[in-house]
Amino acid sequence: MLAWRRLKGKLVWFKRIGFKLHSDFSIAVHTIIVLNKIAPNFAKLGIPVIVTIYLARGFANGVFIPYSIAYVINGFREDNEEYVKAGLGLLLASAVVFITTEIAQMAFFKKLSRAIVSLKQHLIRLIGSSKLGDDLEDLVGKISNDVDFIVWNLNAFLTTLLPNLFTAIMALSTVLGFDKVLGATVALSLTPYLLYSEVYSRRIEGYRVQERKMYAKSITYIRNIVYGDRSSVQDLNEVLSAWEHAVNKIMWIDRYYFTLGFATWFLSVAGVAVIGVSRAYNKLLDVGALAGTLYAAMTAHAAMLNATWALCIQSQTSATIRRILGYIMLISEEQKSSKEEAYKAVALARKR
Repeated sequence: MLAWRRLKGKLVWFKRIGFKLHSDFSIAVHTIIVLNKIAPNFAKLGIPVIVTIYLARGFANGVFIPYSIAYVINGFREDNEEYVKAGLGLLLASAVVFITTEIAQMAFFKKLSRAIVSLKQHLIRLIGSSKLGDDLEDLVGKISNDVDFIVWNLNAFLTTLLPNLFTAIMALSTVLGFDKVLGATVALSLTPYLLYSEVYSRRIEGYRVQERKMYAKSITYIRNIVYGDRSSVQDLNEVLSAWEHAVNKIMWIDRYYFTLGFATWFLSVAGVAVIGVSRAYNKLLDVGALAGTLYAAMTAHAAMLNATWALCIQSQTSATIRRILGYIMLISEEQKSSKEEAYKAVALARKR
């Protein structure tokens, strides 16, 4: 399909690297660009808002809270009231950041519903001008369900990746501020999550393609049965069986990711604790800094696990995005060819 070849051409740089996560991320960026054209200001206004919000949250969660713990503990041990007040002040500042940014997120969330409506209306217009022979059951599902799936999963991708990535970076910088050795240890222990999500993304896509297609077809068969067409019962049973098989596979792959993720998280933090206690015994780290380091290490691992899970979400969404964008580009190619043929016909008529 020419249309899809052009879309794949946009991903050639990422594919040369060899990591599927890169191509999935590129598809997410391309989707945001497409949505911004169909639903104006989706990206221009929405994306800067959530980036600012999640940077603020990442700073509060990854810096303010670990340091507040260190200040409170050291203030208590040294009977220093100023340290305790500073720690409590940082906790209060963190609370203010989270409460105010929760309300501010509505500036982005309002764009999501507008994007769903605009994309569905765009697809309806394309169908009206298309002469392509489509799988009608699948086409109904694309418009009624896949559009929602794409936009809400894109939202889940952005609102999971950005806050957790910023938090992981800030928490790691906090650990490095407390102790360079522990900071290097935490940094190294965060890398396996990228490997887990890369393997996940390679295994999940085929099953998600099957799940989406079967779900889309089931909508039409259910509608037919409700309106009295009993001949669709057998087709519906076959589609639901295939859908169930795909969903079960997806859930098993989810378990693989989180099982390895949790094991990495807690084993790594345990290792950081052992090293940190040893350094505290040798007077290389005070008790408050040790407590702050352990909290920051826990925060960094939890955030990284969730940030790379966002990449896993996008790897599931990529298959559905290809279904929608491929269809849009195919119709656009057809319309372009029709216009070119019309221009040629007019030019030929003028020559005669």
